Formats: sequence, structure tokens, C-alpha cells
Amino acid sequence: MKTRTTTCIILAAAATAATAHEGDVGLAIIDGVIVTGIVEDGPGGEFVVPGERVFAAEFDLLGTDVYADEPGLFAEAGTFPDSQLSFEFAGPVRRWNGTSFDDVPAPETMTLEFGPLSATSPLSGSAPGFGINVGPAGFDEHYDFFLDAPANDGIFLVGINLSSDDPGIGAAETTYLVFNWNLPESEHDAAVEYVEDTLLGSTCAADMDGDGVLTLFDFLAFQNAFDAGDPIADFDGDGSLTLFDFLAFQNAFGAGC
Repeated sequence: MKTRTTTCIILAAAATAATAHEGDVGLAIIDGVIVTGIVEDGPGGEFVVPGERVFAAEFDLLGTDVYADEPGLFAEAGTFPDSQLSFEFAGPVRRWNGTSFDDVPAPETMTLEFGPLSATSPLSGSAPGFGINVGPAGFDEHYDFFLDAPANDGIFLVGINLSSDDPGIGAAETTYLVFNWNLPESEHDAAVEYVEDTLLGSTCAADMDGDGVLTLFDFLAFQNAFDAGDPIADFDGDGSLTLFDFLAFQNAFGAGC
């Protein structure tokens, strides 16, 4: 298991949609349920912007292994109590065919490792993974992802379900990881967009006025919600309305829908 610095996203309204899918899986707890999001940099350090469930990563070679050590898992201090955070494979690995992900499982499986712990994706149905110990200090941990033989060039989709052994914390919705191995980045972007549109639907947190497009009116709607103390404006998921929510909303708006 290797530890790497969290990928940070520049605070800019011009950020591209593809960039918003890269980096660590940020974890927060909202209304007693684990939610995932992107990890951002702010004046006080890194924080989680909830709402993202699709994350892109690139495989590389580690010796003869097709390997990645991202995305990692990140949580701010105070997010989790002393507990165990576990995952399961939501289903088998699927391969991108240029327009969608094949209905049949890919010939490749994916093995996740963390120290001595290891689990391999199933050929059908869901399958258990393993748990890691977490606590109130927060964490930034990285699994090792291995694309198993035949490991042909392609784009691969795997879903993971994250849960806690704390009975007061509900499990997250499925998080989707889209890995690229030797295909053009334009294909990778298209595959990520497909997952967003097909598996998640077209919901967009920054579309505050619900008209399906991002405009100045979404900024006004966010400001009105913030001024009214509406929890919908709690974009960083920390339970209070602060400057960080403005930064988180700006980043979500810049990432696009």
C-alpha cells in the first residue's frame, strides 16, 4: 500500500468537467449516511464537497502488473468515530465498448489490496471486500488496484459499496470507478460521462434552480438558500454554513453537470 498526496482541484469556475472526476473519493456523513464527493483545497486545508459518485483513474505498469493506487479514500477529522470502514464489489468489472459498458462481465477481474488484505471482484453478482480501521482523526488511505490477466487495453468500470460497522451510520450509494488502460483520454471522458448520465441520472448539485443548466441564477439561488439558513446550502457537508460552502459551491459550479 502506497500513500500519495490527495489530488486537489483548482478553485475556478472554468474547471473542466473531466477534472472534477479525478482525485480521491472524499467521504462525509450527512443525515447519518455516508456520502461521497470530491476533495478540495481551502484556506483551512482539504475538505470534501459531497455529491460526486463517479471517479476516474489511470492504470500504469508496476513491474509487470497493471496497477493504480488511486483514487484513495479521504475523510476530514471528526467525520467517523472509531470504527471499521468496509467495501463490497457491487458487481463484476465491465469493459467499455465505445458507446457503453458491455452487459457481460469483462474477462479481466480487479484485485484490491491494502497491506495484507486482498479481495478480487466477482464474475457475477456482488462480492465482499474487506474493512479498514478508521477514527476521528480523519484519514487519507489508498488501496492498490490491480487489473488481473489478461489485462488487455481498455476502459474498465467497477462499482464499490462503502459501509461502516457503526450501527448509526448508513451505507453509501454505489461509487463508480472508471479506470483507463492505454486508451485515449477522450474515450475515458466519454466513458465517465456515460456512467454519470446512465447510472446516476442527470442530477446536479450546483443546479440550484433546477432548470437543467448552470447560470447566474444558480448563484443567486445558492446565496438565497445560504442567507435563509437552508441546509441545502451546506455544500461541504459539515453541518454549518460557512465560507467553505461558498468555495464548495463555486467548485461544483465550475465542474459542470
